[in-house]
Amino acid sequence: MIKKSLITALVLLLVYHFALPHLSRDYYWIAGQQRANYLRAQKFVHDTPADANVIVGSSMANTLSDEMLAGKYEKLTFPAGGSFTGLEIIAGTNKHPKVLWIESNTILRDADKSMLADVLSPWRRKLRDASPVFREEGRPSNFEVGLFNELVGKVCHGFAKITGAPKKPKIAEHAIDPDVFANIMKVNRDYLDRAPSETVLASKVNHLGELIDQLTRTGTRCILFEMPIDSTLEPLAEPSAVRKAMEKRFPSDKYHWFAFDRDRSWQTTDGVHLVRSESDKVTGTMLRDADTFK
Repeated sequence: MIKKSLITALVLLLVYHFALPHLSRDYYWIAGQQRANYLRAQKFVHDTPADANVIVGSSMANTLSDEMLAGKYEKLTFPAGGSFTGLEIIAGTNKHPKVLWIESNTILRDADKSMLADVLSPWRRKLRDASPVFREEGRPSNFEVGLFNELVGKVCHGFAKITGAPKKPKIAEHAIDPDVFANIMKVNRDYLDRAPSETVLASKVNHLGELIDQLTRTGTRCILFEMPIDSTLEPLAEPSAVRKAMEKRFPSDKYHWFAFDRDRSWQTTDGVHLVRSESDKVTGTMLRDADTFK
């Protein structure tokens, strides 16, 4: 019985291996942000050239334009994560980006240990190199969820046509209920106005320095940058402490720093994430000035 089950499983796996490249992506959906993060990390490990330009960071840097960066930079930017996850992936794969942009906003966040264990595991890497069915992109659930979403969408559309429900009005990209935005900003202020532990902050900054110095020695041009946020949040305790510690450890006469206009009132969706038009401006500026750091 066990032998037959194993043979059946192997046959099904082989069938799926050969069928996967030909399956339609019309009904394909990555279920959730965590799965999307794993997908991005695995694609970097297995498909990205060793010397590709890279941007590491959190959801803040993740707002940078994918369209404008396409073919120029790979993003190792993880919502709910931070720069250390991307840096540890680079170190664990022994890749040497030509240019590496490093977001400094969220250096207090630890690297995602679960993700690192998954994408850097030697035996998992061998399996994923052998077949995409072992990668995040090959999960059968991606097609199941995609098909379900498509069916639900069609049912909702059909119901709206039958009932004559009006179409949703087009909403401006930064439009949000003022009361909701005020509550979000209060949460941000309460969170960011807490001074971090000096010991923890020093440890994070020093570890970042070790990673950057190692990359620099192997030929990577590292550029530090702080993503713009709402001007009322910038002077709060945590951002100020991080900024001060970073500037002390990475003086501008020894390390590359890229600064955005802090006197400008940046439009955000929630105080810390830029709206699309603003992130496009930031992306364009970074691309334009990248070559000035030699």
